[in-house]
Amino acid sequence: MSTLWDDLKDRLSSAKESGKKIAKIAIDKTTNAVDITKLNLAKNEADGKINKLYAKIGELIYNQYKDGSGFDGDIGEALIEIDKFQAESDELKEQIAALKSTFACPSCGQQNDKSNEYCSKCGAKLSQDNDADGEATEDKSEDTIVDIVSDGE
Repeated sequence: MSTLWDDLKDRLSSAKESGKKIAKIAIDKTTNAVDITKLNLAKNEADGKINKLYAKIGELIYNQYKDGSGFDGDIGEALIEIDKFQAESDELKEQIAALKSTFACPSCGQQNDKSNEYCSKCGAKLSQDNDADGEATEDKSEDTIVDIVSDGE
């Protein structure tokens, strides 16, 4: 009977050692995965900073271009493309506004529903008369919601 207990004890000891080895491997792999994740996060953060710098550089170059400083080659062509796409975007914005039955506030440019009497952004009084482009004809009065509320008190 002693041999049976000794054999069982040896097997349990061996299983315990195997369990420790497996646990150590799992801990090492988990630690490795955590370290990799931390490094990936740091890399992504650095990449994000680089992309922000690229955007800042691009903005600076574009502002120089808009100020009249000329650029040669690819940069100049890219800047002209930006202007082209901006004009296209503005045109599409106007078309969308026309489909939505909105018009731009003459004071701030905010798109407003044609039924609005006052701008939803700046509060300027809107004219109900629109010109052919869908732009509101400018109402010369400087009334805003604040002015009207103040007058009513």
